[in-house]
Amino acid sequence: MAAARGLVERGRRAAAGAARGAALALLTALAGLSAGAPARADLSDDAARVARVWSLSGARVARLPPFFIEHGRVRVVAVDPPPAGVAGVAGASGAAGAAGPKAEECLTVVFLAPRTVEFTLEPDSFAGEPSALEGLVHRLRGPDPEDERRIHSVAGAAAILRCGAAREGLRRVAVEVLSTRGAFDVVVAASSGPPERLESILPERVSGPIAPRGDPGRPAEPGPLDARVARAARRARAEGAPRVAPIDMRASSVGTGQFSVKLSEGCHRLDLMAEVPGVAVRRATDLDAEAREAGTGRLLGRDRSDAPDTRLDFCLGEPGVVEVPFLGAAGPVKVVLSDAQWPMPSHVPGYFGARARGNLAFALQRRRAPAPRAQAIVEAVGAQGDTLVPVQVEPGRCYFAAAALVRGEMRALRISVELGDRAARDDAGEHGEGAGVAFCSEIEESAAVRVSARGGSPVWVLSVWPMD
Repeated sequence: MAAARGLVERGRRAAAGAARGAALALLTALAGLSAGAPARADLSDDAARVARVWSLSGARVARLPPFFIEHGRVRVVAVDPPPAGVAGVAGASGAAGAAGPKAEECLTVVFLAPRTVEFTLEPDSFAGEPSALEGLVHRLRGPDPEDERRIHSVAGAAAILRCGAAREGLRRVAVEVLSTRGAFDVVVAASSGPPERLESILPERVSGPIAPRGDPGRPAEPGPLDARVARAARRARAEGAPRVAPIDMRASSVGTGQFSVKLSEGCHRLDLMAEVPGVAVRRATDLDAEAREAGTGRLLGRDRSDAPDTRLDFCLGEPGVVEVPFLGAAGPVKVVLSDAQWPMPSHVPGYFGARARGNLAFALQRRRAPAPRAQAIVEAVGAQGDTLVPVQVEPGRCYFAAAALVRGEMRALRISVELGDRAARDDAGEHGEGAGVAFCSEIEESAAVRVSARGGSPVWVLSVWPMD
């Protein structure tokens, strides 16, 4: 009896195990059904859908190899019509695929990219590689008024259709990416008439009407040079600059040049302005410039904006020679550098070095903070990473905290202050080496100052001044 009960028990366990295995297999199968191949709508799927729809209508369809283009690059794609005898991709009949090319046949080419990519298409009419002169004449002539040569994409798609003898103009198509970069799939179809429109095949890529691209015209003329120099001086004096000193030179024939000026310690604003020639046909005036320490080459300021004039702000911890190269003048014209000077703020320490002194002063100048009237209550030195510095403060008093690079290379510098439930922060900017933030205590007796530095072995200094 005991042996029989053992056999029965083993049978029950085996049956239960088999049931659990069957249930697990069923759950696995159901999970596989629910997690099957996702309904992808990527670039290759869109190209396959276009090729399938066109082939079902009897067109000869071919897909070119995909390619990738970076911004600013132009790629010329050779477009060959699908040869006679090529069946449609999605099962077109052999009779439709076997038809040879006819004189009235239409050729359609579609370029597909991700929907966020913006690009242009332009049929290339050159039989071979264009010479430099042909390319220059082609660009100066601009779009052909008889037909819209340059076609802009919509939602990452653009198509060109040519019928009859006009098909020869589609042998080569130039693709230019206006976005950062893009991957492309190309579908080519030869048909007896215009195939189904791309908008009906890919309705998700359809957008509303697009306004025509207008021509903004030439940049606005900045006006007479003397008036601009006087206006810059008045603006600097209104902001408290006690001295403004202009110097001038003549630019080269291509509108470039370099100033080399000896500047005193303190904060400086360099305004560069170029004369506008009196001739009717002239290049636009758009100065770009930067300021660097002579000898070390350290970047003090840079301006590459689209404005006609240039402005550079920085502070020097000691007198030194600053080189200011520029470009963008309208030829060999007069260029004026107007130097507005502010004295070094008081109580900015110099024992950390001239570089740190200038960067601390620039943090004050950049935030339009008044010069401190007392010594810093806290000074600290730090390096790469995040550093938390606790600061004791007096209720009802305001302070200014500044962080500045002492040595090394800085990619990012941020200072933030947490005071009770309030916080404030400042970033040095792309090329800055100093950041500062003002804060006021209400009832708090302590504040947390955090300095974040990233770069190549940066060393920074923190100063916190009480402000009246």
